[in-house]
Amino acid sequence: MSRSYLILILALIAGGFSACSTVEPPKPVAPPFVARSTTLEVTNGVKILTTVGMPNGFAPIAGRPPMWLQNGAEIGVIGTEGGHTIVYGLGGPGWRTGRVLAAETGPRAAEAGTIVDIAPSPDSLTLATAMVTPDGKRLDVISRDLIATGPGQVIASFDGPYDFVSLSWLNGATIALALRRHPEPAQEARPKSETSDDSEIDTEPPRNPADGLQLIVVSGAGSVAPLKLPCPMSALSWSAHGVYAVGQGDAGAPPIIIDRRKSTCTRFHVHEPIHVLDWDSDDEGSFLYVGPDPSKHSLGVYLYNIATGAEKLMAISTAAASFTDGGDVLSLGSQKLTFRGAIEHPEEPMLAQVAISQVEQSEVDLKSLGFNTVPAMLAESTMSYSRGSDDAAMQIFAPSLPVPWRKIVTYSLRSDSAFLIAAGPARGTVTMSWSPKGRWVAILDGDTTTGTVLSVLVSPR
Repeated sequence: MSRSYLILILALIAGGFSACSTVEPPKPVAPPFVARSTTLEVTNGVKILTTVGMPNGFAPIAGRPPMWLQNGAEIGVIGTEGGHTIVYGLGGPGWRTGRVLAAETGPRAAEAGTIVDIAPSPDSLTLATAMVTPDGKRLDVISRDLIATGPGQVIASFDGPYDFVSLSWLNGATIALALRRHPEPAQEARPKSETSDDSEIDTEPPRNPADGLQLIVVSGAGSVAPLKLPCPMSALSWSAHGVYAVGQGDAGAPPIIIDRRKSTCTRFHVHEPIHVLDWDSDDEGSFLYVGPDPSKHSLGVYLYNIATGAEKLMAISTAAASFTDGGDVLSLGSQKLTFRGAIEHPEEPMLAQVAISQVEQSEVDLKSLGFNTVPAMLAESTMSYSRGSDDAAMQIFAPSLPVPWRKIVTYSLRSDSAFLIAAGPARGTVTMSWSPKGRWVAILDGDTTTGTVLSVLVSPR
């Protein structure tokens, strides 16, 4: 599916926006910028807690936002450096003291290899890394206590090459490791030697390599328990309490739904890869995902309930959507945008808006962000939401020459107000995340040529 299909539309929900929404007037023009990171300028008046320059050659990885570790005392940043994945930890006053938390090479690596996935524990005190050895014949899971010194230790190993690996924490004591083993040719029988007797075995001992979902218990003596499921694994997104998981699919596996209580997996009704955005913390089986629309000409954000099979279209072609603390759905789009208009006129200017959808009451409230975007750029927008403060940080793009203009906008549901906190040319990569209580937002922006900077800002309210 081509990138041109990634076009955002807010859906009509039970009667449409026009019947149950309000539109606020555009906000005043943003104040001038006074502080600069790498590609972004921070708005005058926005408090900057710190700006930290990353080592030369370091570049962020899209989809890997800063990790708040040790209850916010340390920030983990994932990126590439010298062709290898590396994870730095920034702590101390102003998060300016750095150390290496995980690496693929060098003396600070637990072992040499390739990092294929990494995830912090729910209490943010432990970092788990999935590492493939240099020969590609073994996968090691490494656990690192972030309070202690040292690169960590291997807690589980799995022999054989894998096409896909996904690592997640179900709770503070259990890691869910999804494996999709690379197919191997059938083993041929060994011919008998001339000196052997009839009791000699003619074939190699049967191999039963690990595949599928593995549950690794990290507490106590530790153990590995396979959960036998007849479905090929892909990147897993787990519900709030680890009851359900969605395998999001890729070129080698279709999307699936896993029910851990029943030890079952079923094919999802969408055959193309999807991307899970968020899970409803109040309804274990409800999640938001991005997937293709029925015509396959664009993508939509859908709300799906596993228990009932009910599905609702919330928005189209955007990753900028999330559940709120109260169970509503917050999404980014424009009231006047339609499927046909987005596909036929992807460069037509439109007003950027956020929508708060009360799904059960079929009500939608629209808020203007005060500037224009176009469908093709709106499709590239992203959102990071904090349940601690009920705030959203959005990355939105607007037309500009010679390159589009990137805007970082925060929206507070409690005060019903939006703020442009930073902006700049859309070069390099920007990732962002909220601190544990939602008081601060960390923004990592840059690339290998311009350099990369981590900024921690206090969002206005």
